[in-house]
Amino acid sequence: MSLDRQKPRDEAMEKIENYIIKNHLKPDEKLPSERSLCEMWDFNRSTLRSAIKQLILEGKIYNKNGSGTYVAREKLVRNLQDVYGFYQTAQIAGREVDTKVLLVDFCETPKNIGRKMKLPLGHKLMRLVRLRYMDGIPVLISTIYLDAQRFAGLEQIDLDKVSLYAVLKEQYGVEVSGGMEKLSIAYCDEEEAGYLEIEEGAPVIYQSGVTMDQQDVVFEYFKEITRSEYVCFASELTRR
Repeated sequence: MSLDRQKPRDEAMEKIENYIIKNHLKPDEKLPSERSLCEMWDFNRSTLRSAIKQLILEGKIYNKNGSGTYVAREKLVRNLQDVYGFYQTAQIAGREVDTKVLLVDFCETPKNIGRKMKLPLGHKLMRLVRLRYMDGIPVLISTIYLDAQRFAGLEQIDLDKVSLYAVLKEQYGVEVSGGMEKLSIAYCDEEEAGYLEIEEGAPVIYQSGVTMDQQDVVFEYFKEITRSEYVCFASELTRR
């Protein structure tokens, strides 16, 4: 088989990208239907769908269930070296941010989290699970553990509408000074895929770590899974 020959999927991807450029389509503008694109370029449906799936993974287009395929905005870049959370980073970038609280409950501190937060086993924690939207698209599931004693009453606040860090600063006097985190690739389960509106087993960015306050005391342990086609992480290198 000749390596010079372009694969049908790659050819279809190239044509879709050229169509977007040639027709000056802007972010959130809709592409023609799959049938129209197949007829336009004489591709079979499976080849076109494979191309669309790959372009979605690359963050160049996105699907709305039952509506069609649209041109995507640029990925949101999160700097690993700053202290901003998703909410602040997206707002600074001029993106529309929405939050849906999936769960607020209490649990006892397990060994692994207690070690990271420097809390004894059995200490009462508040657990907060949220689905974060950017420009109307679900892009991130965040699970946060907080000391229930230190942040008493936090569960009564509507965290659908406000930044958690803003609430912690204004009502509890806690400001973010730094933290430690790890990044890896994971694969979403059925429940996660349902919330993020992607296929079960799709690759996502897995992020976990702790956040410290202005006294360098750990106040939060977090886990996040993020759709990589909409958000990427970067680290700025500086000369010493």
